[in-house]
Amino acid sequence: MLTRLRVSGFKNLVDVDVRFGPFTCIAGANGVGKSNLFDAIRFLSALADRPLINAAWSVRDADGRSTDIRNLFHHIGDDYVDEMRGINLIKGWGHPAN
Repeated sequence: MLTRLRVSGFKNLVDVDVRFGPFTCIAGANGVGKSNLFDAIRFLSALADRPLINAAWSVRDADGRSTDIRNLFHHIGDDYVDEMRGINLIKGWGHPAN
């Protein structure tokens, strides 16, 4: 069971730390990153059985397509961050880790 996800530099997600319970509802205004949070989870899942480049291509961009891999990185206008600082997946059984 996924209990925690930390993301920084993935799409519009910067320093995001989400703890999941047995039932977690993701809600928020349009454009705040709900879909990008799920894209981060899909990206990690794809990394489990695909090379990095193929996993990156499997993630959609804002228009629902997978095109420019740079779109996985946080950017403002045409300026992209130099690196994705990390997506940490914390899996466990039972209660979320502290």
